[in-house]
Amino acid sequence: MNRLFLILLALIVTFPAFAQTRQNLYDKFCDVVSRRDIAATAALMAEWEKLYPYDAELFSVRANYHFTNAITTITVLCDSVPSDNRECYALVDSLGEVKEYMYYETRINRAKIDSTTAILTQGIAKHPDRLDFRLGKVTVHLQANENALAVQEVEAALRRSIVNENKWYNTLDEPIETDGISYLRGCIQDYFSQLIDINDLAAAERMADICLRYYPREAVFITNKGTLRYFAGDLHAALGLYLAARDIAPTDMLIANNIANVYVDMGDKENALKYYHIVAGSNDEYYAEKAMQAMKELNAK
Repeated sequence: MNRLFLILLALIVTFPAFAQTRQNLYDKFCDVVSRRDIAATAALMAEWEKLYPYDAELFSVRANYHFTNAITTITVLCDSVPSDNRECYALVDSLGEVKEYMYYETRINRAKIDSTTAILTQGIAKHPDRLDFRLGKVTVHLQANENALAVQEVEAALRRSIVNENKWYNTLDEPIETDGISYLRGCIQDYFSQLIDINDLAAAERMADICLRYYPREAVFITNKGTLRYFAGDLHAALGLYLAARDIAPTDMLIANNIANVYVDMGDKENALKYYHIVAGSNDEYYAEKAMQAMKELNAK
């Protein structure tokens, strides 16, 4: 009886230290990753595997180890302007004469990218509700210019969100606080914006369509589709989508401002002013100021 008591007491005493060690390992992990220290990451990975051989966090450690330096940017000096017309800088001497041209080039180590995504795929298979694994995979694909694959991973996350009802876990298996789709939606918006910024409208369109397939009543996703129709010059389709989004989210001034902008492009001054007036009278300082300026310019015409 005394022996059993001592064993239980030992477990009670050592468990907090065990849990704390896991947190300490994670803190070390964040440090070595921020410093892109490959040797330190390898040593930490070995230590972690020894203490926690079945820990989900090991997938993060391994993935980051392989992703370190998978994508690098180098500086290139050359005698003439690059033939592909990429952005470059002319280096001039004291007399103002061009001596060299300089530009930056991104190089991708395909083997490291493939290893990283393979590890994350394994992590997702074993821990399907760890959202950081899924988002990590999307990020890797985007950085490696594999936009179509990134969109596929977004779809996989959306599909899983229906199954798990958006009950996701993050680092150290901490539950993610989210109101339904809100957390995942915010992440997807970042990816959508990245695709727009690099002008991959085809990938952005696929992402928008996929989002609406799973969440047809999400105002943000409807607005994304409307924005793409606007970019394509289909003003009537864009307006219809913006109006549908406004029915769902009437207090969202971005949507109301978009509606006003479309009416301006359609030459409908009356309706444009109507919606700019709504925005101008809102509590959204950013869009209210833009709307007041737009009304001023529109009335001056």
